[in-house]
Amino acid sequence: MSIIPGERFGTFKLPDEVNFVASHGRGATIYATDGREFIDLVIGSGPLLLGHAHPRIVAAVQAQIARGTTYYVLNDVAPQLAERIARHVPSSEAIKFVGAGSEATFYALRIARVATGRDLVLKFEGAFHGFHDYALQSLTPKGAGNYPVPEPDSGGIPAGVGETVLIAPFNDLDKTTEIVTANADRIAAIIVEPVQRTLMPLPGFLQGVRQLADKIGAVLIFDEVVTGFRLALGGAEEFFGVRPDLSTLGKVIGGGLPLAAVSGRRDLLDLTLSEHGDSYAYMSGTLNGNALSAAAGIAAVDAIVEDNLLPRLAAVGRAIAARFTESAKKLGIPFQMIGSLPVCEPIFGESPIHDYRSYLTVNRAAANVFGIELIKRGIFVRPAAKYYIPAVLTDEQVERIGDAGHEAMQVVRDRRLLEHAN
Repeated sequence: MSIIPGERFGTFKLPDEVNFVASHGRGATIYATDGREFIDLVIGSGPLLLGHAHPRIVAAVQAQIARGTTYYVLNDVAPQLAERIARHVPSSEAIKFVGAGSEATFYALRIARVATGRDLVLKFEGAFHGFHDYALQSLTPKGAGNYPVPEPDSGGIPAGVGETVLIAPFNDLDKTTEIVTANADRIAAIIVEPVQRTLMPLPGFLQGVRQLADKIGAVLIFDEVVTGFRLALGGAEEFFGVRPDLSTLGKVIGGGLPLAAVSGRRDLLDLTLSEHGDSYAYMSGTLNGNALSAAAGIAAVDAIVEDNLLPRLAAVGRAIAARFTESAKKLGIPFQMIGSLPVCEPIFGESPIHDYRSYLTVNRAAANVFGIELIKRGIFVRPAAKYYIPAVLTDEQVERIGDAGHEAMQVVRDRRLLEHAN
């Protein structure tokens, strides 16, 4: 029996037939202790946009570690990363670093409560904002969508927490407006993933949510832990042209090391200063803004900008989606790739997927087999989940992914898993 419960660090573990223990990685390839190697479409669940052991990040970390890692006072590295973020993210008037995306969303909600003097938070059904008690509400609800009442996603969450969270359906501006209007004087924040998991916002939805927040005086928070420096240099707010009051950033900005941030309006971030007395929003952490993670983040952001990697990232995602879609068409399989080009997901079924409830109708059995068959062919994915595309995939690797996808779809077809596809 492993000393690590479940032999996993979180909730994710591969099926036994394809499971492996990672040894090392290089570029877009991850290597197992048993000698197998895989093209990596998980990339650490997102932070390794530049792939494994990128030379610029390795050099930056090696140089910084010789100078020290963390000091618990302001260092000379983190402000340089903050300046780079502010240069590209339109809403970034001020930035404070934390250790992980979950911390960032937790603190952003606290800041919103202090700023407004209100207690309620509105989030969208199926949205993931980390592992704290406010976030783990109606991520994967089993009930029928009793809006705006949340359903906790874990044991150990006090019922009182759920009483401060409202749930609305993503991409349904009418229902969201109804919920917001009924609770206008109590909502402190509306928090949204601009691209919720792999669900793209319908035209006008984010703009409408922005207008709702303005109308009731709530803080609009974009959770850009996934989309930041991936969908565009300025993230989803640049891509969709909607500016939040606060945004949470993570994954890419740490270059593969633990780092996240709360970014946005200066008057809101200034509320984290203890000079505000009893009304301030406490925000601290032993390793917040540590020099080692900041150095890796600087190297990652500089490489993305200077090497103009995001167009390549989009092109690679488009090519993979095209190969999979072409194979499905040839094999007569109902199929679509949803999401943005850098973060996408294969769906077996052709009905529009626009919210959590419509996502539940897809053929997950087919998607799970497809993912397992990809892994058997040397493509590391999370079966029946989204893919993170690394910008360093070679054309030859893209071809291998396409060929493996075709073979995996043949298995899905031959196992007769498509009878229940929508």
